[in-house]
Amino acid sequence: MLNGFENAETAEIWSESLAKDLRRFLIARLKCAETAADLTHETYLRLNQRHQDNPPDNARALAFHIAVQLAIDYQRKVAVRNRYLVDDEGENAIENISTGQANPEQILAANQRMQILRTALDALPAECRTVFLLHGVEGLKYSEIAERLGISVSMVGKYLARAMAFCAQRLDE
Repeated sequence: MLNGFENAETAEIWSESLAKDLRRFLIARLKCAETAADLTHETYLRLNQRHQDNPPDNARALAFHIAVQLAIDYQRKVAVRNRYLVDDEGENAIENISTGQANPEQILAANQRMQILRTALDALPAECRTVFLLHGVEGLKYSEIAERLGISVSMVGKYLARAMAFCAQRLDE
């Protein structure tokens, strides 16, 4: 290993200085050091993959471009969660269940909420449900979903918005 890097090529495109600059940039943008560290690592992985596929002319610029795109994706996910999961009581119940600190009422309410979501997902058209699951469960990006399903990125966004609005409506009923 060279300076903690796998090979000389990786050392050419990634440095501690670049990692620190990216982390500072992401902390300033996201206001969360932990998320910034995660996205810096993800940037490294994607930059390394792109370097193997097609070496960039300007690795630093590409790294910042990747980091910005990851930050935008992260901010979108947070915005969606905040828009559709504003129920702090529901979030606390889920957290309590996962840590084993939930009372029977919280468990029952969470189970009922999950059943409503399952029923709502089953009622969705197949395309909407598939897009929702690929994005929400498998974590695929819009472009990846579009490619996999042979539809436009715009259509992915429309299907996802429709699915989320439908599920939110069912939870509010």
